[in-house]
Amino acid sequence: MTKRINVYFNEETLQKFMEIKAYLEEEIGGSLNRQSPNNSATVVKVIHTFHKLFLETGDRQSFSERLSRLEKNLANSDEQKLLKSIRHQLDQMFYLELTNFHVGTKGSHFDIQDLESIHSHFDPKQNELIARIEDIIKEDVSRGQTMKHSH
Repeated sequence: MTKRINVYFNEETLQKFMEIKAYLEEEIGGSLNRQSPNNSATVVKVIHTFHKLFLETGDRQSFSERLSRLEKNLANSDEQKLLKSIRHQLDQMFYLELTNFHVGTKGSHFDIQDLESIHSHFDPKQNELIARIEDIIKEDVSRGQTMKHSH
């Protein structure tokens, strides 16, 4: 059984509702059983979405806690994309530096196809370089800890 209710909006809320309706129309379109969602279909979709995000979670948090958690997840998602991009760029820079190392040690005899993964153990000079870099980093970290605690 369906029940008719009236909903009254102030100008700001009406504007937000119209933006939601336009978004659903653009994104979902006919999947709300119409060519474009009417007001009732839009309200129903918003109610179902709210129910799914806030009430079906199994852990009954307060509205403000749940909203805060959802906003944090959204922010973390953007941060994860940024971190992935930064890691990729660092990997590229690392391999460019390894190429420079090989050009410096092998000169014109270096072929870019000979560049090995840092995880392979086929190139002893490359492995020695990476191990030495790791040792220096560890020394710097421990030295930094010593300096930090000596003050």
